[in-house]
Amino acid sequence: MREVTAAKGVRERTREAIRRELSAAAMRSFQEVGFSATTVEAIAATVGVSGRTFFRYFASKEDAVLQPVEGLGQEAARRLAERPPGETPLQALRAAMQVAVDGVRDDEELVRTVMTLNRSIPELRRRHLQKQDEWIAHLADALAARLGLPAGSPGTRLPCAIVLAAWEEALVRCAEDDRFDRAGQRLDEALATAADFLRSEPLPPRPGR
Repeated sequence: MREVTAAKGVRERTREAIRRELSAAAMRSFQEVGFSATTVEAIAATVGVSGRTFFRYFASKEDAVLQPVEGLGQEAARRLAERPPGETPLQALRAAMQVAVDGVRDDEELVRTVMTLNRSIPELRRRHLQKQDEWIAHLADALAARLGLPAGSPGTRLPCAIVLAAWEEALVRCAEDDRFDRAGQRLDEALATAADFLRSEPLPPRPGR
């Protein structure tokens, strides 16, 4: 049993190594020849695998660049589900997002490159927003479970969307300052700004009233 587990661990580490190589190759190609001129086949050839093998790891060339950062969404949702029941939704969501903060701080150079590409390539930006929507869906399901509600319940998506919008603001601020070590601080500032806005702004009158 130990041998089987060990073999599986080796295979998994090998898969992760190939994923990292493909991601790094995609980033280099985007920077050197541009997004449009970069093909999946060229990325794969750089690593010594086939285009078919590439698609075992990533759904698209955009994902090869974004996945190292965006892939943290499911882990954040898992952590949200494990937060202590006494925490408020905002406290639990912020604690769950620490996995993203730590991911940014663990590899600032990677995130710096991803953010630079993300802001200069419209196709990447669109895919980034799609990935954020997936984050929101995962977090909303976990939040619904915490609250004893069925998945997809109204009201669970909005808090998660606000937190993800704050995370996006934090990353933009970090990129502007070139200080990704401040990701957690910037996230807290963005959440505080959102909370202040919601407390201070009166709701507009309803139509017909």
